[in-house]
Amino acid sequence: MSVGLLEAAADRRLLGATLTLRAKQRELLASLDGSERLHVWAIGRQAGKSTLGAMAAVHNAALRADLDGMLPRGRVRYVLAAAPGQDQAVEFVRLCAALIEASPVLRPLATVKSDRIDFVLSSGAKTAIRAMPANSRSVRGMSASLIVLDEFAHFADTAGPASDERMFAALEPSTRVFGEAARVLVISTPFGEGGRFYELFCAARDGLLPSARAVHAPVWEIDTSLSEAWMEARRAELGEDVFRQEHGAEFVAGGGQFFDLRGLPLEDGPARPEDGHGWVAGLDPAFHSDRFGCALVGQSVEHRGLLLVGRVEAIEPKGKLLSFDQRRAREDRTLERVWEIVGPYRPRVVTDQHQADAVRSYFGRLGVDVRVVNLTAPVQTAAFTSTRTRLLDGSLRLWRHAGLLEELRRVRARDTEKIELPRFAGGHADAASALALAVYEHRGASDGPAPSFRPPVAVDIADNWISRELGGGPSVDRRDPDYRRITNQRGERPTGSIWHERF
Repeated sequence: MSVGLLEAAADRRLLGATLTLRAKQRELLASLDGSERLHVWAIGRQAGKSTLGAMAAVHNAALRADLDGMLPRGRVRYVLAAAPGQDQAVEFVRLCAALIEASPVLRPLATVKSDRIDFVLSSGAKTAIRAMPANSRSVRGMSASLIVLDEFAHFADTAGPASDERMFAALEPSTRVFGEAARVLVISTPFGEGGRFYELFCAARDGLLPSARAVHAPVWEIDTSLSEAWMEARRAELGEDVFRQEHGAEFVAGGGQFFDLRGLPLEDGPARPEDGHGWVAGLDPAFHSDRFGCALVGQSVEHRGLLLVGRVEAIEPKGKLLSFDQRRAREDRTLERVWEIVGPYRPRVVTDQHQADAVRSYFGRLGVDVRVVNLTAPVQTAAFTSTRTRLLDGSLRLWRHAGLLEELRRVRARDTEKIELPRFAGGHADAASALALAVYEHRGASDGPAPSFRPPVAVDIADNWISRELGGGPSVDRRDPDYRRITNQRGERPTGSIWHERF
């Protein structure tokens, strides 16, 4: 049976038994019957967007006979539904199941399980709606005529195989068999100006993607009964930015983001070595499966308490990994590249504990001081918080490094500001992590007056030692009768001098 989506949604024997759609909702469903393959919907909260996605899923699986013949007989045609968490994906399947249960036509065709719905159609074709785990490694190998990515903006909250970038890259090729007849439906409430959802929406809106459509729908456009009083009450409760994002479906800079870079003054290029002193090279090491982040931060020679940012890089390690020697050669080449970047600044190095032995060994041979930081969650949070605080008070000056700025925009905070670093462009905010570590190393720098020190004086080691034993001050009288007793008890008397600073 082939029936149009809007027609099925209005038919009480099919998808319309329990729902009466509003005008904007009908418009959205009608757009899926158009010619575009990719549909990106930015819709306000509680506007029925998941229900619309469920209607599209059931229609595609059970009422598209034209798609059934595109696979060899016996193979299953899938509708894949993915969400930021497995529980959310399963909830999407429950919405589909409720639509099927209310339909006297569809109910006999379906077998409903917790995470999937299987159909055996009258033509003998087999289809299924399946909730996908939020893991790009588990979604390959199936042919899908429709993919629904629900609350896709919030995939950016996660790193690794569940990230927005990797999930989209893994799922989209599943539609290849169905060509232009396939559909990819990306639905979400926005979550800041960053992430794959934001990028897809902007590209579709601006006509940069072939066969793509972007739709923006505030909640009041869908539910026209909402009053001005309701909107003003929600605005007062949530604040302007959150209201615009959650209900107005706007991409608000800073919405859900740890760093708000709006209006931030930026330098045109990196600070030169001579522009600062006390340079620190922050490192986020990686040699094999990630990028090696490095960032230089120093204190301005002109403005006390101002931190400058020098060179910043996220280095892609290159070379084969077939043997132990090849792995070592790859590490050495990567570290040589890091030294080319940081060497002119004559910095001290601070690195996290990952791959610390290789970093310490390499830079130690160059005579460079290396401090290893055990980057626990509280320390990482403190480092990023220190960076954000300095950006807000103007004591940290960034420059227009496109990769670094995009990584900072993608950093998220959850659960009392636990830092989340989504995967982006082959890394996990590696340059941003290196920057935060270097800034945190300067946490004592301020614009307060410099501490005053008395000039250092040379102190004889033996005299200093004996003085402490006698309970005296910084000098000792060698004629003291206890002097010989103490030296005799201790054995050989130490010799030489040290510089002792008096404060």
